[in-house]
Amino acid sequence: MRSKLLLSVTILLQIVLISCFAMIGNVVSTGLQLPLPGNIIGLILLYLALKSRLLKVSYVEQGGRLLLLVMPLFFVPALSGIMDYTVFMRQSGLQVLVILIISSLLTLTGSAFLVDRLARRKEEVDIHE
Repeated sequence: MRSKLLLSVTILLQIVLISCFAMIGNVVSTGLQLPLPGNIIGLILLYLALKSRLLKVSYVEQGGRLLLLVMPLFFVPALSGIMDYTVFMRQSGLQVLVILIISSLLTLTGSAFLVDRLARRKEEVDIHE
């Protein structure tokens, strides 16, 4: 019982820490009037903190995993909002579907290319070491 409570508190604190980075990103974005959303800036700041070892991965790992686990729930309101646009979807639904498929394929292809390049670079570094 105690370990479950400790785990829950740990995860909650990690989510709060991740949220703090998002809030800092919002402040930076607003303050500097950047065209980049604050949550993206917050993720970049979190990445830099992790990469520079100012923050250990273990400080955000379990909270991040929980957020990734529940991430699909954040898309439910957006999908249910489509119900308000049934007339539009009847008229342009096929075009929207084609655009979604093409953009998804481009994203998938770009991500695969990037992962392949990074994997090759890592292999080259491992070979030279």
